[in-house]
Amino acid sequence: AMSKKSSYFDDLIKELTAKIEQLESGIKSNLTPTRRELEQFVWKTGRVVRLLIKPETDEARKIFWSETKGILKDVMVVEKFNPGSFTSSCVREDVLEKGLLLTLTKLLKYTESRKRGSIAAPNEVQTMETAAKKAKLKEEKEQTEKEVEENKKKYEYAGLAEKWSKLADFAEKWDEVDTDPDEPCPDKSSMEIAHTVGNVVSAMRIELRLPNCAQWEHVPTGIIR
Repeated sequence: AMSKKSSYFDDLIKELTAKIEQLESGIKSNLTPTRRELEQFVWKTGRVVRLLIKPETDEARKIFWSETKGILKDVMVVEKFNPGSFTSSCVREDVLEKGLLLTLTKLLKYTESRKRGSIAAPNEVQTMETAAKKAKLKEEKEQTEKEVEENKKKYEYAGLAEKWSKLADFAEKWDEVDTDPDEPCPDKSSMEIAHTVGNVVSAMRIELRLPNCAQWEHVPTGIIR
């Protein structure tokens, strides 16, 4: 059961759900709020979120409030937000009701995940510096993964190119070899040829059935080159 100490998750989920329904209803009805109404809505949302979390109560709530600010910054200028006094400057100039709906939906899903425990609580209060550090680490990780994948492709390509070169050399030497008509020859010769065109690599199986060794010199070399 949810303890009283973390019951603010339920309270916040209920509040966010109501606000999301309110926004969705307005959008479906084509009711466009004025800039002033939108600013008031954003500020009141920030105020009620803080009121429900009560970050001054303990460290866990303080950390969660910092997490919610990390999401609300998409619609709010967090540094200028004051829950006790409304100012239009605390609302981002580029915010629209659809963007606000997206942000609140994101916050709702995040809160539900925190409540379930599928997203673990950070060990410390999240600041702008912390967020920037996380973003940088994520970017570096993605870049590393990208480089690893590119190097893997280059290695595979180089391997195929080397294989093709060796097979081509072998084909040329094979075509130039003088054969003895009395020498026993295999019924079948099978070769794997890797052919690369741009980024597409296709493998073709070529089977050469030769009745006797005397006919080797008459095989069209274009077949294997």
